Amino acid sequence: MKFRSELIRMAVLLAAIMAIFACKPDGIDGEDGPVDDLESYGIISFSNPLEGRSVAYDGETVSLVLYTEAAYTAELINHAGEDGWAEMAKGETGIEGRNTIRIQFSENKSEQERKAELMVTVDGFKRVSLAVFVQNKAGMTDAVKKNLAINTYMHERLQEEYLWADDYNKLDIDLEMDYSQFLSHHLMQLGDVNIWDGGLTRANSADPGKRFIYTNIQEVAASTKAYSTAGLGFGPIFSSQISQDGVIGLSLGYVHIGSPAYEAGMKRGDTIYKVNGTVLTMSNYQSVMNELYYSPSGTYTFEFISNADMNNAYSATVTTASYIYNPVLFSGIMKDDSGQHVIGYLVLENFDLNCQEFVSDYVAQLAEEKITDLILDLRYNPGGSVAQSRYLASAIAGSSHLDDTFVKVTFRDGSTQNWTFRGGPEDQDGLGAAPDLGLERLYVIGSYSTASASELIINGLKGVDFPVYIYGGRTEGKNVGMTTTQTTYEGRTYMFSPITFYVENAKGFRDYPDGFAADVMVNNQNSSYDDDADNLFPYSFGDWGSMSFNVALRYAYEDIVGIDRASAPATRSAEFEPVPMGETPMKMTSGRWGNVIYR
Repeated sequence: MKFRSELIRMAVLLAAIMAIFACKPDGIDGEDGPVDDLESYGIISFSNPLEGRSVAYDGETVSLVLYTEAAYTAELINHAGEDGWAEMAKGETGIEGRNTIRIQFSENKSEQERKAELMVTVDGFKRVSLAVFVQNKAGMTDAVKKNLAINTYMHERLQEEYLWADDYNKLDIDLEMDYSQFLSHHLMQLGDVNIWDGGLTRANSADPGKRFIYTNIQEVAASTKAYSTAGLGFGPIFSSQISQDGVIGLSLGYVHIGSPAYEAGMKRGDTIYKVNGTVLTMSNYQSVMNELYYSPSGTYTFEFISNADMNNAYSATVTTASYIYNPVLFSGIMKDDSGQHVIGYLVLENFDLNCQEFVSDYVAQLAEEKITDLILDLRYNPGGSVAQSRYLASAIAGSSHLDDTFVKVTFRDGSTQNWTFRGGPEDQDGLGAAPDLGLERLYVIGSYSTASASELIINGLKGVDFPVYIYGGRTEGKNVGMTTTQTTYEGRTYMFSPITFYVENAKGFRDYPDGFAADVMVNNQNSSYDDDADNLFPYSFGDWGSMSFNVALRYAYEDIVGIDRASAPATRSAEFEPVPMGETPMKMTSGRWGNVIYR
């Protein structure tokens, strides 16, 4: 939306912020704290190593460098705390040119936050405030210091860049609260003002009507290459009772290609009913499901059924291990009996620039197969990199649209950027244009999990009058994007993604906060399953190519080849020939690319 799921600025901003000049006290003699226009005060330049952070809790000594047009006099004013906690050890007076001011800060053992201000008067010029120093009070717990640092970082960005910053700046902000609750606590206070930053959950969700927001912060493993992951390889899991004696089955939404479970022969729709010899029941299935999905380790023996066939059971022993992450969950080719249609089927979990080699390889193979139609399955795709989304869209739209607008973004300050199907501004993403697939239309399978960069493909193509047909259910409706940066605190890295821009297509359309409705509905996302053509959507009891279970796929296939759905057998099976992974060497960059604009 990681734009769950948008431009890319290639330098990553790393900052550790404790307390900053937002807390500066009133200045002296009419000044209001540090100023930007120093030359009018006789100061050519000023360097402050404490800018952007607080004074160390246990004290420190810093050296500040300033260049002046004449001799100067400096003084240090205590605004809060006992006298003498901050003292100049050097530089109370100086000559024209380069000078150094050294300040010693003592350890804070009090229960009071301390503040001091450096004032300088250059001969012939007015007195000016050069810096305000803040030191946290003693007794502040490590948790509070951490919350203060991270919350301050988020607060400052929200004040300047958040699309609804004017309203946010009117709130009373608690910088010491749990940082993981900071965003929801404050941003939800804005009500409908920022409703496009999230929305309300749908009727078929666990908490219908509950407010949520997209703006988020999450801890990331800065030193870990995100395209290498570890575990069993299971995607989302859903549970259901599969026998009259209360046996619970855990059905796999999908299995990642190349993962330990995939290599053991497990696939989408497999339904596990026994783990390490223990039958799953109402009393134990929840803890097992959580373990398998969130934090598996070790070796597991699974007994399971496939295609909802209770008469045939299978077994697989799977050991957790590291594997290369691939966002392509399935890619296949199918030809109809007439030979007129060569149908490509591509299932993408998200748009991840670390995995561009995978995506470009599959797209190249689809082009080599000279497909006539493409079914793009985005039911599990919450978004990610706009650059990769644009790359795929350029393959679909074809060479005639390369210089047309794919998406235009508008920031809080009114500035805009225009991205064409060929690439970002001057092709900053560096991906170029994908092979022309020679398509005349696109068939998309979507759901409430289809959002952000996934929806950009739909909206971008509609903006150039390229036909798009949606099957499955209404998409999420994330028509805004994020600028993602990182900050560090005590060696840990946190990725912050606030909503910072609107997105629209070449026709200026951006009004889809409720998502794009399906042209062919298989699940209407209301509170009842009785009126759905597929009440398990977006899950399944069968593999990707099994049209008996993959109803949205079957409907798209029937429309492509011109089969009357009313007379078509519901048990139709597809014979997709999987597209093999290419031999293209992977050229990954460090760090997971998710929600999109990276600085």
